Amino acid sequence: MMPPDVEEEISNFEGSRLGNKFDGVLSGSPGRILREVVPMVVDPAVIQVSWPEDVSKVRDNFPLEMAEIQGAVVAGDINDDGKIELVTSDVHGNVAAWNAEGKEIWETHVKSLIPQGPVIGDVDGDGHTDIVVPTISGNIYVLSGKDGKHVRPYPYRANGRIMNQALLVDMSKRGEKKKGLTIVTTSFDGYLYLIDGPTSCADVVDIGETSYSMVLADNVDGGDDLDLIVTTMNGNVFCFSTPSPHHVLKSWRSAYQGRNNVASRFNREGIYVLPSHRNFRDEEGKNFWIEFEIVDAYRHPSGTQAPYNVTVTLLVPGNFQGERSIKQNQMYDKPGKYRMKLPTVSVRTTGTVIIEMVDSHGLYFSDEFSLTFHMYYYKLLKWLVILPMFGMFVVLVILRPQEAVPLPSFSRNTDL
Repeated sequence: MMPPDVEEEISNFEGSRLGNKFDGVLSGSPGRILREVVPMVVDPAVIQVSWPEDVSKVRDNFPLEMAEIQGAVVAGDINDDGKIELVTSDVHGNVAAWNAEGKEIWETHVKSLIPQGPVIGDVDGDGHTDIVVPTISGNIYVLSGKDGKHVRPYPYRANGRIMNQALLVDMSKRGEKKKGLTIVTTSFDGYLYLIDGPTSCADVVDIGETSYSMVLADNVDGGDDLDLIVTTMNGNVFCFSTPSPHHVLKSWRSAYQGRNNVASRFNREGIYVLPSHRNFRDEEGKNFWIEFEIVDAYRHPSGTQAPYNVTVTLLVPGNFQGERSIKQNQMYDKPGKYRMKLPTVSVRTTGTVIIEMVDSHGLYFSDEFSLTFHMYYYKLLKWLVILPMFGMFVVLVILRPQEAVPLPSFSRNTDL
C-alpha cells in the first residue's frame, strides 16, 4: 500500500516502448524517487501499485534522494534536446533536473518551500524552454531548462503565499504578434495575478479570497475569447473573460491536462480539430470527415518527435445497438493537417469524437467535440407532403387544354 501523498506519473521516460511495459515514476515523502521498468498493475479502488518481483528491476542510480516532495514530478523535454528529463522540487527549496540514467543535470535552490510541481513553457519568448516554480514565500521563479539559472527579471514577488500550480497561457490580443507567455496564479493576498512573461509586469484582479487550486483556461461561454476560471476557499467560482482569442491549444482544462502534461501546448506540441470541423452539427449519411492538425514546433535543435500515433474515437450512448466505441488509428511521420473518415451511426442520437495523439516519447495529447446524428430527420416530412401536391399542380398546369372550351350549360330553356 502506497502512502496517500505518493503520486504516480506514467511516462515513457526513455522515449521507447517495451511492449506492454511502462516506466513508473513515483514521488512522495520522505522524497525517494524510484524508477522501475514493470508491467503496469494498478488497482484504483485501493490506490495500490503492485510490482511483480520476478519482473521489476530497479534502474541504475535510482532511487534518488531529496527532501520531502509535495508536488508531482514533471517529465518533459526541458532543454530542447529531444529527450525526456525529470524535474523535482522539495520543501527545502531545491529544484533538480535528472536525465534518463538518473544523473543530475543541474540543481537550483530557491530558498522557499515549494508546495506544487513546476510547469514548463517558453515564458520569455526566446525560443527555449523555461520552468516556472511558485513558492510559499510568494516568489515566482523562472528557471532556464538548459542549466537551471534564474531568468531575469524574475523572481516576481506577490504579497502572499502561493499554494497552487501556475498557469502558462498566451494572452496576446487578436492580431497582435507577441512572444512569450503570461503566468496566471492566485495568492493568499486575495489577488489574481497575470504576469507578462518577457517583462514580469503584472495586472492584478482583486477577488478578495484565497485559493489553493490552479487557475484554468478555456472557452466557457461559447464565444471566441479565452476565459479564466478561478475557484476559491469560500466556495465561489469566478469566470473572467479576456481579450485574447480562444484556441484549443491555449486551453488548460485540468491541472495535469489528462495525463500529467504540465507543458504549455500552444506553439509547442499538441493536436486539435480544426474549427470548421469541431462546430456542433448534425451528421447524416454513411460517413463524415474530421480534419485535424498535429503541432510540434519547439524542438528546433533536435527536430520533431515523430512518429505520431493518432487515434480517433467516436463514443455513442446506450440507445445505439452496435459498438459504443468506434476507433480509427493512423501513424503520421510529420506535423501538419490531416483528414480522417469516421462512420455515422444509424440511429437518432448524440456522440462525442475524441482525438488522441501519442508521440515517440509517449507524451499524450487530446482534443474532443460533440455532435448529433440524424437528429433533424423530421424536417424531411414536410417535403414528403408538399412535393407530391406540388407535382400534381405542375402536371395539371402542363396538361390543361390549349384551346378555350365553353363551359357546359345546364339551363332547361334551350333552343332546339
